Amino acid sequence: MTADSIPKRSEATRDEDERYMAAVAAGDGDALREIFDRWKLPMLNYLYRSLGNFADAEDLALEVFTEVWRSAPRYRSEGTFSAWLFAIARGKVRHEWRRRRRKPVAAAPVGLLGFPAPDGEGSLEQRESEEVLLRGLNTLPEAQRSALILTAQSPLSADEVAATLGVKPSHLYVLIHRGRQRLKQYLKDQHEYTSSQI
Repeated sequence: MTADSIPKRSEATRDEDERYMAAVAAGDGDALREIFDRWKLPMLNYLYRSLGNFADAEDLALEVFTEVWRSAPRYRSEGTFSAWLFAIARGKVRHEWRRRRRKPVAAAPVGLLGFPAPDGEGSLEQRESEEVLLRGLNTLPEAQRSALILTAQSPLSADEVAATLGVKPSHLYVLIHRGRQRLKQYLKDQHEYTSSQI
């Protein structure tokens, strides 16, 4: 999925999100289901790219939407709903990274269980490229990683991404630039390493 294929949210969609949140605050479970249905794919995409593990991404997505339910009565529409939602997700990702540092878990080798890629598509070469990219993203500082993932893989505008990260839009572009440069260097180093091993 390219950044161009990710639909950006319209003003009408934003208004609907606000109406659904008001209903969730009043205890309407169906409204939460609507929010979940609208945002689950962008959320899973962000969480998967941030964590590199689809099962962990699914678990964290459920935690995010549980937090939406719990926080709904305190929700204030001062910014956009999407920025608020992804700020919750970012907090959950940061917590998960701290937990992983305290209790590291060894990852299973790629292909050990013979499962296909999370989307069920793609050649072995594509999956290996995805693994290298995810490892590269995981080497970046959290703010740079989140800036890259949110701008490339979510329906948020640049202003919403900046609000999610708690930075000014001009600083967002600095984070993106620095993240791209570090990721580019990591990928170059990986290519040189694998080429020297052949």
